[in-house]
Amino acid sequence: MQVDYKGLTLIMRAIREEDILELVKYFSSMSLHLYTKGLFAQTPKNEFEWDEKNRKDPESCTWAIEPKDLGRAIGITSLHRINAYDNSCSSGIIIWDPEWWGQGVAGVAHIGRTYWAAYEHNRWTINSTVRTENVASRRALERVGYTVWGTEPLTTIRRNKRLAAHHLKWIHPEMADMLFAGQVPEMYQPGLERARVTLALASSVVTFP
Repeated sequence: MQVDYKGLTLIMRAIREEDILELVKYFSSMSLHLYTKGLFAQTPKNEFEWDEKNRKDPESCTWAIEPKDLGRAIGITSLHRINAYDNSCSSGIIIWDPEWWGQGVAGVAHIGRTYWAAYEHNRWTINSTVRTENVASRRALERVGYTVWGTEPLTTIRRNKRLAAHHLKWIHPEMADMLFAGQVPEMYQPGLERARVTLALASSVVTFP
């Protein structure tokens, strides 16, 4: 899958062996893991085992994120629980190369991932969680239509600091009336409008070379 938006072209492809070695290199940084569930550096063996398990999981779909012409991945994004009985799934993303932080990569990847969830897997909702400290990540999710529906006050302690987490939900605008029996709560309405814009945009910026 390729996403072209605002001068940035991302290739979202299957993970390769060389991507695992890139991941291991960057996952040695605890600055990266401040907002993840990681607690220590991983070995290549551990990550290859994770990739093998993830590759065979029918409930998951994971993409390596590669800026066009760069020649290497800079992160991964994924969908999990894609066969849930309630037509939901969950999403996640890690941009491991700090040189690409703040460049809009997550937002562009979210467009492709959301399009895939809505139209390739017929998902009605997507759930995600982000640390409250990670404002940029929350905003990137909100721009494509996610809504913060609740905040967990304590999810972990890092560097002697207690970190909370936002829980967010993306709702397919074409399914909202069915989900809420025609009474869509007001808190979700701005997100629904952004979701409509995102899906309309995705139809012109997402391609499958």
